[in-house]
Amino acid sequence: MSDQAGNRSIKQFVSFAVIGGLNTLIDMAVFTLLIVAHTHYSIAQVAAYAAGMLNSYIMNSVFTFRSETAESGKRGGAKRMLRFVVWNLCMLGVSLLLLIAAAEWLGLHELIGKAIVTLLVVALNFYGSKRWVFAGRKPVETGGMS
Repeated sequence: MSDQAGNRSIKQFVSFAVIGGLNTLIDMAVFTLLIVAHTHYSIAQVAAYAAGMLNSYIMNSVFTFRSETAESGKRGGAKRMLRFVVWNLCMLGVSLLLLIAAAEWLGLHELIGKAIVTLLVVALNFYGSKRWVFAGRKPVETGGMS
């Protein structure tokens, strides 16, 4: 990986993390409100994750992965949205399984389990978002000397 590509990835991760922080605040706020309203934690998790996911798609499309988003154009937008939904449904599944494990098997309070699960899922989510969801077209190698 070139220095420029490495720096770009670091900047993207920082942007992803900042936006992820906002997503997490949204997610945790919705989750907490639903828990306080005596909603089962699995339903609260789905609703909260959906709220954070919507914010994530908008913010990461505009800020974090904007060059990849621009490269894919309008036709790529529908494919990107489908990949985003599929990937985030997978992340929701992983987070639900981990949350169930934390609450049911480890006996942790829902909010503590949620915080731990959120930390565990962030790196996997970034990797999949960068490599698959928002991946732009690969540059064509021209050969010869540069």
